[in-house]
Amino acid sequence: MDSSQLEAFLAICQIQNFTKAAEHLHISQSAVTARIKGLEAAVGKTLFLRDNRNVSLTQAGIAFLPYAERMMRLYEESKLTLSEQFEHQLVLSGPGSVWHYRYLPHILAFREAHPEIAVKFLSNIDAGYMVRDLLQDGVVHVSVRFDPPAHPKVTQQLLFEDEIILVSAVERTAAVDKADFFSPSYLHIEWGYPFPDWFAGVVGNGYVPALHTDHSTIMLTMLLQGTGFGFLPISIAQPYLDEKQLFRLPCEFETPTIRAYAQYLTEQQEHLTVRLGLELLGM
Repeated sequence: MDSSQLEAFLAICQIQNFTKAAEHLHISQSAVTARIKGLEAAVGKTLFLRDNRNVSLTQAGIAFLPYAERMMRLYEESKLTLSEQFEHQLVLSGPGSVWHYRYLPHILAFREAHPEIAVKFLSNIDAGYMVRDLLQDGVVHVSVRFDPPAHPKVTQQLLFEDEIILVSAVERTAAVDKADFFSPSYLHIEWGYPFPDWFAGVVGNGYVPALHTDHSTIMLTMLLQGTGFGFLPISIAQPYLDEKQLFRLPCEFETPTIRAYAQYLTEQQEHLTVRLGLELLGM
């Protein structure tokens, strides 16, 4: 088993087509097929079901996928670790909104202060997968999570608290109530814990919003364009409230506060990369 076989496997998983995967990898289709045959021989299982039109993972392929992703991450990180260009590497993980709206200036300032450190920050990684595989493998040195569950090998430190508020590009005097969340003008996004549970308690089981996104920048853009109203953390909304591009809406409910924590392996708390990660986060 080698990295080229894993690369071909992951490309087919993503694209679900041998020919297009070959184009993506800039190799021939026969080379992709040979790599997959070699990988299947190495693991002793058939990984794909394929015919002239469709490609799908077998049960063995589904089981193998997270390990392939993990091995490729470790391989890519090992190349950076062995690089002579940088003295150290720092890898952080967290929600995209945290990097975009709160810590991007910190990252840029850190890079200027530490040109000898290679910095990589990841987003949109499943939190459980991140702790189990990435953090414990040392691929991620410090992660950011909202109210994470306790883990016996992980230390967590409070980074910040953020109130969730209702906003719109149009002022409103009447308080938003439960019925308003069922209107076409409500735009939904699920912020960090405890917001999902709080909101479910307000609207009840089986609720389906008229418009739902999981992307904070798209949410902000829609709100600024006057598409409707929705929830934002006050740290994201405040500059637009100050400029009166957005307005805070009164609400019949007391909205929740989310809390973000820095996480790192307890046994690594004195390690240079952990200290650098906490420095970047302002701790």
